[in-house]
Amino acid sequence: MAYATVDDMTKFFGEDELITVTTPRGVERTVIDPDQVNTAIGVASDEIDSYLRRRYAVPLVSVSPKMLQVCCVLARWALWSKTDTAPSDAMRADRKDAIAWLGSINSGSVTLDGAVALNVGNDFSRIVTRRPSVGFGL
Repeated sequence: MAYATVDDMTKFFGEDELITVTTPRGVERTVIDPDQVNTAIGVASDEIDSYLRRRYAVPLVSVSPKMLQVCCVLARWALWSKTDTAPSDAMRADRKDAIAWLGSINSGSVTLDGAVALNVGNDFSRIVTRRPSVGFGL
């Protein structure tokens, strides 16, 4: 499930930017290529799920405004990373902040209200060892 839409991306970053980033160089820039934007949103949503699945059932049923923003930031990065123009320092900083927030969710220091929690402890694997058996003529 995607955590954002093309309309969300347009609201966050503007139609002009999305037209620019989805139009090949040398082609008249007139419309957003929704397929490219949807692909980037899918990549961003998968990245988000990779952080969340340790603690929550994914995909999330409801998307908070913060999660929507994070998805758009990551999708923007994915779009600009495919161009011959490097993402700006502001885009880099936004992505870094988004990843840090997702990392906080993954570590458990940030929780998602309304999300179905899967694992609530800090240890996800318990290995029980037993004393070696003695004897039996060996």
